[in-house]
Amino acid sequence: MVFIETPGAITRSAGWLILIFWTMLGIGCSTIAPTPTLIPTARPTRPATLAPTTTPSPSPTPTSPCALAPLPDRTPIVRPTFTPLPAQPSVLPGRSQWIDTKFKSALLDRAMPMLVYLPPGYFDSTRRYPTLYMLGGFAGDYREWTYWGICEALERLTRRGKIQPMIVVLPEGDHSWWFNHAPPPVSDGKPWGDYIWREVVGYVDVNYRTLPRRASRAIGGLSAGGQAALMLALTHPQVFSIVGAHSPSIRGADGSVAAFGDPEYFKQYDPVWLIEHTQAWRQLTVWIDIGRDDTQWGEAIVKFHQRMDALGVPHEFNDAWRGIHDDAYWSAHLPDYLTWYASKLAGEK
Repeated sequence: MVFIETPGAITRSAGWLILIFWTMLGIGCSTIAPTPTLIPTARPTRPATLAPTTTPSPSPTPTSPCALAPLPDRTPIVRPTFTPLPAQPSVLPGRSQWIDTKFKSALLDRAMPMLVYLPPGYFDSTRRYPTLYMLGGFAGDYREWTYWGICEALERLTRRGKIQPMIVVLPEGDHSWWFNHAPPPVSDGKPWGDYIWREVVGYVDVNYRTLPRRASRAIGGLSAGGQAALMLALTHPQVFSIVGAHSPSIRGADGSVAAFGDPEYFKQYDPVWLIEHTQAWRQLTVWIDIGRDDTQWGEAIVKFHQRMDALGVPHEFNDAWRGIHDDAYWSAHLPDYLTWYASKLAGEK
Protein backbone atom coordinates (compact mmCIF):
# COMPACT_ATOMS: atom_id res chain seq x y z
CA MET A 1 0.00 0.00 0.00
CA VAL A 2 1.35 3.38 -0.96
CA PHE A 3 0.89 6.29 1.42
CA ILE A 4 0.89 9.62 -0.30
CA GLU A 5 1.52 12.51 2.06
CA THR A 6 -0.44 15.58 1.25
CA PRO A 7 0.85 19.11 2.17
CA GLY A 8 -1.58 19.31 5.15
CA ALA A 9 -0.40 16.02 6.50
CA ILE A 10 3.19 17.12 6.24
CA THR A 11 2.35 20.28 8.09
CA ARG A 12 0.64 18.38 10.87
CA SER A 13 3.56 15.95 11.17
CA ALA A 14 6.04 18.78 11.39
CA GLY A 15 4.01 20.39 14.19
CA TRP A 16 4.02 17.21 16.19
CA LEU A 17 7.75 16.85 15.75
CA ILE A 18 8.34 20.43 16.92
CA LEU A 19 6.10 19.89 19.95
CA ILE A 20 7.92 16.72 20.90
CA PHE A 21 11.29 18.47 20.43
CA TRP A 22 10.45 21.38 22.75
CA THR A 23 8.91 19.07 25.30
CA MET A 24 12.07 17.04 25.41
CA LEU A 25 14.16 20.15 25.53
CA GLY A 26 12.09 21.46 28.46
CA ILE A 27 12.51 18.28 30.32
CA GLY A 28 16.24 18.28 29.70
CA CYS A 29 16.55 21.86 30.88
CA SER A 30 14.52 21.49 34.12
CA THR A 31 16.55 22.52 37.26
CA ILE A 32 17.04 19.48 39.44
CA ALA A 33 18.12 20.28 42.99
CA PRO A 34 21.40 18.55 43.61
CA THR A 35 21.74 16.22 46.54
CA PRO A 36 23.46 18.37 49.15
CA THR A 37 26.89 17.28 50.22
CA LEU A 38 26.85 17.00 54.02
CA ILE A 39 29.68 18.85 55.61
CA PRO A 40 30.37 17.54 59.09
CA THR A 41 29.59 20.08 61.79
CA ALA A 42 32.76 21.00 63.56
CA ARG A 43 32.46 20.18 67.27
CA PRO A 44 34.09 22.68 69.61
CA THR A 45 37.42 21.42 70.78
CA ARG A 46 37.25 20.80 74.51
CA PRO A 47 40.51 21.70 76.12
CA ALA A 48 42.16 18.77 77.79
CA THR A 49 41.75 18.72 81.53
CA LEU A 50 45.20 18.93 83.02
CA ALA A 51 45.89 17.47 86.40
CA PRO A 52 46.83 20.34 88.67
CA THR A 53 50.47 20.62 89.51
CA THR A 54 50.73 19.58 93.12
CA THR A 55 53.14 21.64 95.11
CA PRO A 56 54.37 19.51 97.99
CA SER A 57 53.22 20.99 101.27
CA PRO A 58 56.06 21.92 103.51
CA SER A 59 56.46 19.83 106.61
CA PRO A 60 54.44 21.51 109.34
CA THR A 61 56.53 23.52 111.71
CA PRO A 62 55.90 22.13 115.18
CA THR A 63 54.11 24.66 117.30
CA SER A 64 55.33 25.40 120.76
CA PRO A 65 53.78 23.12 123.36
CA CYS A 66 53.25 26.29 125.37
CA ALA A 67 50.69 27.65 122.86
CA LEU A 68 47.30 26.87 124.41
CA ALA A 69 43.93 27.83 122.94
CA PRO A 70 42.12 30.31 125.19
CA LEU A 71 39.25 28.99 127.25
CA PRO A 72 35.95 30.35 125.88
CA ASP A 73 34.29 30.63 129.29
CA ARG A 74 37.14 32.32 131.16
CA THR A 75 38.21 35.93 131.35
CA PRO A 76 41.61 36.20 129.65
CA ILE A 77 44.50 36.85 132.02
CA VAL A 78 47.26 39.10 130.80
CA ARG A 79 50.48 37.13 130.77
CA PRO A 80 53.77 38.72 131.73
CA THR A 81 56.23 39.47 128.95
CA PHE A 82 59.10 37.02 128.92
CA THR A 83 62.54 38.24 127.90
CA PRO A 84 63.97 35.80 125.33
CA LEU A 85 67.23 34.25 126.41
CA PRO A 86 70.14 33.74 124.00
CA ALA A 87 69.71 30.61 121.89
CA GLN A 88 71.57 27.62 123.25
CA PRO A 89 71.93 24.15 121.81
CA SER A 90 69.34 21.67 122.96
CA VAL A 91 70.70 18.79 125.00
CA LEU A 92 67.41 16.89 125.12
CA PRO A 93 65.60 16.68 121.75
CA GLY A 94 62.23 15.15 121.05
CA ARG A 95 58.64 16.29 121.14
CA SER A 96 56.99 17.61 124.28
CA GLN A 97 53.32 18.39 124.75
CA TRP A 98 50.73 20.02 126.99
CA ILE A 99 47.57 17.89 127.06
CA ASP A 100 44.39 19.73 128.01
CA THR A 101 42.14 16.92 129.15
CA LYS A 102 39.17 16.04 131.37
CA PHE A 103 38.14 13.08 133.44
CA LYS A 104 34.97 12.22 135.33
CA SER A 105 35.41 12.59 139.07
CA ALA A 106 33.22 10.10 140.89
CA LEU A 107 33.78 11.91 144.20
CA LEU A 108 32.66 15.29 142.86
CA ASP A 109 30.24 13.86 140.25
CA ARG A 110 31.47 16.15 137.48
CA ALA A 111 33.99 16.33 134.66
CA MET A 112 37.22 17.92 135.86
CA PRO A 113 39.79 19.53 133.53
CA MET A 114 43.53 19.38 133.96
CA LEU A 115 46.70 20.15 132.04
CA VAL A 116 49.40 17.51 131.74
CA TYR A 117 52.91 18.35 130.52
CA LEU A 118 54.79 15.50 128.87
CA PRO A 119 58.52 16.31 128.66
CA PRO A 120 60.86 16.15 125.66
CA GLY A 121 61.58 12.55 124.75
CA TYR A 122 58.32 11.20 126.20
CA PHE A 123 57.10 10.08 122.75
CA ASP A 124 60.43 8.57 121.73
CA SER A 125 60.92 6.06 124.53
CA THR A 126 59.24 3.85 127.11
CA ARG A 127 60.86 5.71 129.97
CA ARG A 128 58.88 6.52 133.14
CA TYR A 129 58.99 9.93 134.78
CA PRO A 130 58.56 11.55 138.21
CA THR A 131 55.50 13.77 138.57
CA LEU A 132 55.00 17.27 139.92
CA TYR A 133 51.48 18.46 140.83
CA MET A 134 51.13 22.26 140.90
CA LEU A 135 48.09 24.04 142.38
CA GLY A 136 47.03 27.58 141.48
CA GLY A 137 45.75 30.35 143.73
CA PHE A 138 42.22 30.72 145.01
CA ALA A 139 41.14 33.03 142.17
CA GLY A 140 42.95 31.11 139.41
CA ASP A 141 41.88 28.22 137.22
CA TYR A 142 43.79 25.06 136.39
CA ARG A 143 45.86 26.91 133.80
CA GLU A 144 47.15 29.59 136.15
CA TRP A 145 50.75 28.41 136.29
CA THR A 146 50.89 28.54 132.48
CA TYR A 147 49.99 32.24 132.62
CA TRP A 148 53.09 32.85 134.73
CA GLY A 149 55.39 30.93 132.38
CA ILE A 150 55.75 27.41 133.74
CA CYS A 151 55.82 25.87 130.26
CA GLU A 152 58.53 28.18 128.95
CA ALA A 153 60.62 27.52 132.05
CA LEU A 154 60.13 23.74 131.77
CA GLU A 155 61.09 23.70 128.09
CA ARG A 156 64.17 25.84 128.60
CA LEU A 157 65.49 24.02 131.67
CA THR A 158 64.67 20.49 130.50
CA ARG A 159 66.00 20.82 126.95
CA ARG A 160 69.25 22.37 128.17
CA GLY A 161 69.77 19.56 130.67
CA LYS A 162 69.42 21.83 133.71
CA ILE A 163 66.67 19.69 135.26
CA GLN A 164 65.59 16.11 134.80
CA PRO A 165 62.53 15.50 132.59
CA MET A 166 59.33 15.22 134.60
CA ILE A 167 55.59 15.12 134.06
CA VAL A 168 53.80 18.18 135.41
CA VAL A 169 50.08 18.17 136.25
CA LEU A 170 47.88 21.24 136.79
CA PRO A 171 44.48 20.16 138.19
CA GLU A 172 41.33 22.26 138.53
CA GLY A 173 40.42 23.40 142.05
CA ASP A 174 37.42 25.66 141.42
CA HIS A 175 38.02 27.86 144.51
CA SER A 176 37.91 24.81 146.79
CA TRP A 177 41.25 25.05 148.66
CA TRP A 178 41.76 21.37 147.69
CA PHE A 179 40.70 19.84 151.02
CA ASN A 180 37.57 18.05 152.24
CA HIS A 181 35.00 20.69 153.14
CA ALA A 182 33.09 20.82 156.39
CA PRO A 183 29.77 18.95 156.18
CA PRO A 184 26.35 20.59 155.83
CA PRO A 185 24.83 22.77 157.05
CA VAL A 186 28.12 24.60 157.62
CA SER A 187 29.44 23.88 154.10
CA ASP A 188 28.87 21.49 151.18
CA GLY A 189 30.96 18.57 152.48
CA LYS A 190 32.62 18.01 149.09
CA PRO A 191 35.79 15.87 149.23
CA TRP A 192 38.14 18.12 147.26
CA GLY A 193 41.19 16.77 149.04
CA ASP A 194 40.33 13.15 148.26
CA TYR A 195 39.70 14.17 144.66
CA ILE A 196 43.34 15.31 144.37
CA TRP A 197 45.30 12.61 146.16
CA ARG A 198 43.07 9.72 145.12
CA GLU A 199 41.43 10.51 141.78
CA VAL A 200 43.81 12.95 140.08
CA VAL A 201 46.91 11.02 141.08
CA GLY A 202 45.21 7.75 140.16
CA TYR A 203 44.12 9.04 136.76
CA VAL A 204 47.60 10.34 135.93
CA ASP A 205 49.33 7.13 137.04
CA VAL A 206 47.01 5.01 134.88
CA ASN A 207 47.13 7.15 131.74
CA TYR A 208 50.74 8.36 131.62
CA ARG A 209 54.14 6.76 132.19
CA THR A 210 54.72 7.99 135.72
CA LEU A 211 56.86 6.48 138.43
CA PRO A 212 53.93 5.59 140.73
CA ARG A 213 55.66 5.91 144.08
CA ARG A 214 55.83 8.60 146.75
CA ALA A 215 59.53 9.29 146.21
CA SER A 216 58.72 10.32 142.65
CA ARG A 217 55.76 12.59 143.47
CA ALA A 218 55.88 16.23 144.53
CA ILE A 219 53.10 18.73 145.13
CA GLY A 220 53.34 22.51 145.23
CA GLY A 221 51.22 25.60 144.89
CA LEU A 222 51.00 29.35 145.14
CA SER A 223 48.97 31.34 147.69
CA ALA A 224 45.87 29.26 148.55
CA GLY A 225 47.40 26.47 146.46
CA GLY A 226 50.53 26.69 148.61
CA GLN A 227 48.52 26.12 151.78
CA ALA A 228 46.62 23.32 150.04
CA ALA A 229 49.89 21.64 149.03
CA LEU A 230 50.99 21.65 152.68
CA MET A 231 47.62 20.25 153.79
CA LEU A 232 47.70 17.44 151.22
CA ALA A 233 51.31 16.46 151.86
CA LEU A 234 50.90 16.51 155.67
CA THR A 235 47.72 14.42 155.51
CA HIS A 236 48.95 12.03 152.79
CA PRO A 237 52.72 11.57 153.06
CA GLN A 238 52.19 8.07 151.68
CA VAL A 239 51.35 9.73 148.34
CA PHE A 240 53.65 12.79 148.25
CA SER A 241 57.19 12.96 149.59
CA ILE A 242 58.02 16.52 148.49
CA VAL A 243 56.02 19.72 149.04
CA GLY A 244 56.60 23.33 148.01
CA ALA A 245 54.58 26.27 149.34
CA HIS A 246 55.09 29.49 147.40
CA SER A 247 53.65 32.49 149.29
CA PRO A 248 51.19 30.17 151.06
CA SER A 249 48.14 31.72 152.67
CA ILE A 250 48.35 30.32 156.20
CA ARG A 251 44.65 30.68 156.91
CA GLY A 252 42.83 29.17 159.88
CA ALA A 253 39.20 28.44 160.71
CA ASP A 254 38.38 32.03 161.63
CA GLY A 255 34.90 31.99 160.10
CA SER A 256 35.92 33.79 156.90
CA VAL A 257 35.73 30.59 154.79
CA ALA A 258 32.68 28.40 155.43
CA ALA A 259 34.37 25.31 153.99
CA PHE A 260 36.92 25.37 156.84
CA GLY A 261 34.18 24.81 159.41
CA ASP A 262 35.10 25.41 163.05
CA PRO A 263 38.61 25.00 164.53
CA GLU A 264 37.82 21.52 165.80
CA TYR A 265 36.87 20.32 162.29
CA PHE A 266 39.67 22.13 160.50
CA LYS A 267 42.55 21.04 162.71
CA GLN A 268 42.80 17.74 160.78
CA TYR A 269 43.89 19.82 157.76
CA ASP A 270 45.52 22.84 159.39
CA PRO A 271 49.28 22.84 158.58
CA VAL A 272 50.12 24.54 161.89
CA TRP A 273 48.21 21.96 163.95
CA LEU A 274 49.60 19.06 161.89
CA ILE A 275 53.19 20.25 162.36
CA GLU A 276 52.63 20.56 166.12
CA HIS A 277 50.66 17.37 166.74
CA THR A 278 51.73 14.78 164.17
CA GLN A 279 54.98 13.34 162.86
CA ALA A 280 53.96 13.41 159.20
CA TRP A 281 56.60 16.07 158.51
CA ARG A 282 59.32 13.49 159.13
CA GLN A 283 58.41 11.86 155.83
CA LEU A 284 58.50 15.09 153.82
CA THR A 285 61.00 17.36 152.11
CA VAL A 286 59.62 20.89 152.53
CA TRP A 287 60.22 24.24 150.79
CA ILE A 288 58.58 27.57 151.74
CA ASP A 289 59.22 30.99 150.20
CA ILE A 290 57.72 34.45 150.50
CA GLY A 291 58.52 37.75 148.82
CA ARG A 292 60.16 40.04 151.33
CA ASP A 293 57.69 42.82 150.49
CA ASP A 294 54.60 40.58 150.80
CA THR A 295 52.41 42.30 153.39
CA GLN A 296 49.39 40.12 152.59
CA TRP A 297 50.61 36.82 154.04
CA GLY A 298 54.22 37.56 154.90
CA GLU A 299 53.75 37.86 158.67
CA ALA A 300 51.76 34.63 158.97
CA ILE A 301 54.29 32.72 156.85
CA VAL A 302 57.25 33.95 158.85
CA LYS A 303 55.51 32.90 162.09
CA PHE A 304 54.86 29.44 160.60
CA HIS A 305 58.52 29.16 159.60
CA GLN A 306 59.60 30.18 163.11
CA ARG A 307 57.29 27.61 164.67
CA MET A 308 58.77 24.90 162.45
CA ASP A 309 62.25 25.95 163.49
CA ALA A 310 61.23 25.83 167.17
CA LEU A 311 59.91 22.29 166.73
CA GLY A 312 62.99 21.17 164.81
CA VAL A 313 61.08 20.56 161.58
CA PRO A 314 63.61 20.63 158.71
CA HIS A 315 62.62 22.81 155.76
CA GLU A 316 64.08 25.21 153.25
CA PHE A 317 62.90 28.79 153.73
CA ASN A 318 63.51 31.85 151.57
CA ASP A 319 62.28 35.35 152.35
CA ALA A 320 65.17 37.22 150.73
CA TRP A 321 63.78 37.67 147.22
CA ARG A 322 62.22 41.01 146.43
CA GLY A 323 58.55 40.88 145.55
CA ILE A 324 54.99 41.03 146.76
CA HIS A 325 52.08 38.62 146.61
CA ASP A 326 51.65 38.65 142.83
CA ASP A 327 52.36 36.93 139.54
CA ALA A 328 55.56 38.90 138.86
CA TYR A 329 57.13 37.34 141.95
CA TRP A 330 56.08 33.74 141.14
CA SER A 331 56.97 34.11 137.47
CA ALA A 332 60.45 35.41 138.28
CA HIS A 333 61.19 32.41 140.52
CA LEU A 334 59.68 29.58 138.50
CA PRO A 335 63.15 28.41 137.42
CA ASP A 336 64.14 28.23 141.11
CA TYR A 337 61.03 26.24 141.99
CA LEU A 338 61.40 23.77 139.12
CA THR A 339 65.10 23.29 139.75
CA TRP A 340 64.39 22.49 143.41
CA TYR A 341 61.58 20.01 142.66
CA ALA A 342 63.61 18.26 139.98
CA SER A 343 66.59 17.93 142.34
CA LYS A 344 64.46 16.21 144.99
CA LEU A 345 62.32 13.89 142.87
CA ALA A 346 63.54 10.33 142.38
CA GLY A 347 63.82 9.58 138.67
CA GLU A 348 64.12 6.34 136.77
CA LYS A 349 67.38 4.49 137.43
